[in-house]
Amino acid sequence: MKKIIINADDFGLCAPVNEGIALAHRQGILTSATLMTNTPGFDQAVALARENPTLGVGIHLNIVRGRPLSPPGTIPTLVGRDGRFPAAAGRIIRDLVFGRIKAEEIERELRAQIEKALATGLPLTHLDSEKHMHAVPPVFKIALRLGKEYGFRKIRFIREYAVSRHVGQSLKAAYLSACCGLMKRRVREAGFVITDAFYGICNSGRMSASRLRRIFQSSGEGTAEIGLHPGFQGPELDAVEAEVGRYYINAFREGELQALLDPGLPAAAREADVALVNFNGI
Repeated sequence: MKKIIINADDFGLCAPVNEGIALAHRQGILTSATLMTNTPGFDQAVALARENPTLGVGIHLNIVRGRPLSPPGTIPTLVGRDGRFPAAAGRIIRDLVFGRIKAEEIERELRAQIEKALATGLPLTHLDSEKHMHAVPPVFKIALRLGKEYGFRKIRFIREYAVSRHVGQSLKAAYLSACCGLMKRRVREAGFVITDAFYGICNSGRMSASRLRRIFQSSGEGTAEIGLHPGFQGPELDAVEAEVGRYYINAFREGELQALLDPGLPAAAREADVALVNFNGI
């Protein structure tokens, strides 16, 4: 039987996203979510996770958006003059490549985020990151080291080579998949378990019920993760962008939520011999 994880990123961003994730788990096929620790909806997300113990919850490491947990003065290469992360993944990757961001500052902030999540007492399942930033090798090395130190053995691993009509997303998926490929031996040596495939970058924000059915049918034997961004739209979601930066995905959250709530998907999974699990199931 194939095993597929249906994961929602951005748990903890704000109430409309948190409530959409909880609904997608209770009434739909969502099995997993990853918790942001430095965003306005963190406390509500923790409460919802406790109310829904069958929802697997990991940590959505974040050096892209919002204000850090660390004092900004201790991580000056990670934040701007306003004390916020730059909300620009491409710029962060460029600065990592040219050595403008100090590894010790990344480690300080990621450690603070992991410790805040662990302090909730939730049985956390795995690590991933905002904009998949952990897949970039300098950050991946730190995430593996901290993950091992704090007892994690599961981490998102991007393997998504596909051509879609969204050329930029396809190129992004290929780049991140290549980065993960460079890290594969190190991941294995560190004792981490990873999935055999990942879906969700090439069609980010456009994961429809029909596309989910196709993934169920076409995915090979083994394990896979499908990443989505469900949620409700509304004034609070718009307002949070002033704090954490613009999210293009916000325009698509309700569409992905409706896809996850499609009543035919549980049967489609069974027909394809797919078990829907969280990271504890791989």
